[in-house]
Amino acid sequence: MQSRTLLLLCALGALSVAQGHHNNRALYDYKNIVDLEGVVTEVWYVNPHSRVYFEVTDQSGETVLWEAETLDRGTMDRRGWKYNDLLEGDEVLVTGRLARDSGPKMQLLRVYRPSDGWVGQGYRGASELSALPENAETPAE
Repeated sequence: MQSRTLLLLCALGALSVAQGHHNNRALYDYKNIVDLEGVVTEVWYVNPHSRVYFEVTDQSGETVLWEAETLDRGTMDRRGWKYNDLLEGDEVLVTGRLARDSGPKMQLLRVYRPSDGWVGQGYRGASELSALPENAETPAE
């Protein structure tokens, strides 16, 4: 009986940790959406969350490395992303929700590459997204 109780408690604990991992509202400010222009330095096209790293020049002229966390690889595939869509050196406009810890991190909503109009869709649910130029491709749903 004691081993079943212990097993149940361990299972409930693991469940709460897994649920907490996906509480994006705790990590990102849903009311603070920004557009940042930068240059891609690295792309992690992996599970459980892919990431785009890009350098932004701030108002004081300093270069800041930003991390934009996005979806898992399978969801990105279904939305039309490919592992080589973004490459080091690509100039991009990244739209995302700022991290609550105020570090240079965001939840990626959309990334736009002006050179060819490519658009990558990240997390959904942002009706506040800024308009894209006419040459922008429509992201896959």
